[in-house]
Amino acid sequence: MAVVTARTTPAERTLVDRLLASVPLLSIFLWLSIIYVIQAWAHQTPWLFGDELQLTQLSRAIADTGHAARRGQPYSFTTLWTYVLAPAWLIHNLHAAYATVKYLTVIVMTATVFPAYAIARLFVGRRPALFVAAASGAIPAVAYSSMIVEEPFAYLWSTLALFLILRALITPSRWWIGGAVLASLFAPLVRGELAVIPAVFLLAGMFLLWRSEYARRLRESWRARDWVGFVTLVVGAAVIVSAVLGHRSLEWNYATRLYKDRMLDLSLNAAGALTIGLGVFPVVAGLAVLWRMPGEPASRKLPVFRSVLLAAIIAFGLYTAVKATYVSITFATYTYERNLIYLAPLLFTGTAIWLERRRLHPVALAASAAFVLVLILTTPYDMGQEISYNAPGLGILQQANRYLSLDPTGAKIGLLALLAFSIALLLAPRFLGRGSTWLVVAIAAAVVGWNLTGELAFASASNRFSDRFVENIRPPFGWVDEQTHGAPTLYLGQQMADQNGEWLLEFWNRSIKAVWSLDGTAQGPGPFLTPDQRATDGALSHDPGYPYVVEERGIDVLGKTVATHLHRAGGGLEKWRLVKADLPLRLRGAATGVFSDGWTGSFSAYTRYSTEGNRKGRMRVIVSRVPWGGPNKTGHVTVAIGPSVIGADKQPHLGKPTEVKHFDIHSREQRVLLFRAPGPRFRVEVTITPTFVPRELSPDQSDNRRLGAKVSYVFLPPR
Repeated sequence: MAVVTARTTPAERTLVDRLLASVPLLSIFLWLSIIYVIQAWAHQTPWLFGDELQLTQLSRAIADTGHAARRGQPYSFTTLWTYVLAPAWLIHNLHAAYATVKYLTVIVMTATVFPAYAIARLFVGRRPALFVAAASGAIPAVAYSSMIVEEPFAYLWSTLALFLILRALITPSRWWIGGAVLASLFAPLVRGELAVIPAVFLLAGMFLLWRSEYARRLRESWRARDWVGFVTLVVGAAVIVSAVLGHRSLEWNYATRLYKDRMLDLSLNAAGALTIGLGVFPVVAGLAVLWRMPGEPASRKLPVFRSVLLAAIIAFGLYTAVKATYVSITFATYTYERNLIYLAPLLFTGTAIWLERRRLHPVALAASAAFVLVLILTTPYDMGQEISYNAPGLGILQQANRYLSLDPTGAKIGLLALLAFSIALLLAPRFLGRGSTWLVVAIAAAVVGWNLTGELAFASASNRFSDRFVENIRPPFGWVDEQTHGAPTLYLGQQMADQNGEWLLEFWNRSIKAVWSLDGTAQGPGPFLTPDQRATDGALSHDPGYPYVVEERGIDVLGKTVATHLHRAGGGLEKWRLVKADLPLRLRGAATGVFSDGWTGSFSAYTRYSTEGNRKGRMRVIVSRVPWGGPNKTGHVTVAIGPSVIGADKQPHLGKPTEVKHFDIHSREQRVLLFRAPGPRFRVEVTITPTFVPRELSPDQSDNRRLGAKVSYVFLPPR
């Protein structure tokens, strides 16, 4: 009989042992959460419109009614994140509700450290896995945790799904496979982009099948014609898949059919921003691990990791290329790194594998370094911008430009030096042997430090934007709700191309239920309307019967002004007016074509619908370029007044003019004109040609608008 001694008896892990073992990981989560909670506390208001407003509208509607809606109109399902956030909006105090949403978002996104650690523990020991957890929880994109966007929940869920996929492929039991399938199927419900997660699962399985012993033996028996047939089959399958996706997705159809070169360029830009944000080294090391290392013992785990990493790079990279390309042809060109952030835990895990084994295939290292070199040389750094909200990885360079006066050339030299240093570090263990332990620890700390610095830089820029929005709207933010006590309120504006002020007001005042414009310039998210106007009394069509109206500059709703609120627009202070409307909803008068700061483009107009006692009055029109002291560009001005008529478009127009005046306007000049109104209902139109663009005439100006003059309309009673 064998004698069991204390030395041979395995020690059982108690609950206390398990709790103590979890302390380092919980500490990482706790300290990162504290940092991000402080950032969220300093983030005073949303600014990333309309993303944040749309998610807010949907989650508030779910909280109130159980159904998603935007500005009161039902809306289709978008993301589970709106349901997670919904309970927070049940808090009556809006500031407390917003704070709860931010802190919940911080906890959810920072919790990514747990599945990231679990991924790493499949392949490395506890200490390298702690590095993966810390680095994954410190990437620059974690600054999204202060915003109401989809990334926080999507980052957590993607990392969890990737862990389950890896676990299922390593240990293909019923439970692990079931968990991976469920996580993959739910992924698109978390965020639309995560529809690539099932594709990652499928591709990884196909790569493993290709690597299998059965497939290897089968390939050994193939002749040239078998390879030709196989390649033909693969290409044909790719064409069929592309055709199906093109039929179901307009974005895929446009990008893959017409803009293949742009897809490549924009996907490389996104990969470059991710590489910079992660600190270069993890991308070089993570990609190099894709190739089998010298002397690597046969195992199932590393081939699974390589298959999943390669599948994820293909799937997320292709999605990013299509998304960025479609946005570039329909809106503007951006660096869409935010669609690649889900690769970070896998790249850090690849880095951790090197940290533990300290071996790489030389060819793999050369190929990986060459790819990163291309990214560094071709990626636009956008250092002239204060923040690139789609590319958080560039935040560290933008911060260096702001505080250290680093220019793009200096940044490129620094990144090339970092790449060379990374290559040297990856080769160093070959020569240092056991003495490389201190080097590995220093590398891990440097990578986490770089990422956290980038996160702090991006968060700092985001919070500065938030502060500026606070300066624009000026407290108290909820002044409309305070006056209306929650009664439905209509926002009525004009010249709303820049709608940030209205979006802020709508976010902070739940009573605003609808947004209209008189000139068709209102925007979403959610429905908006340009009402028809009746010439006889200014009545507006589609009257919702709301008792209150917030009106912009130049708009005069029939009713009693119960509150005003100053806000900053165009560099000056303007005034919102809250009117208790005399229903049905009617206009007393309204100006259109006037920006919030009083400037106009080439055309503006004022329509009068009623006067006190139905009496004729006078109209004073002031045309001014006094605020413009730059180079002169003479404007030819025509001012006409006459009766108002309703055109075929059901909008007011000038009838036969009763008086017309022509003159020229110059820099630092102002003209004041006085007209006799042709009746209680009339219209004034001002046309100015040519317009001028301040930025084109004066390099120190940032205004890109085409401006005519500052025009103000004042109705005066009869003498």
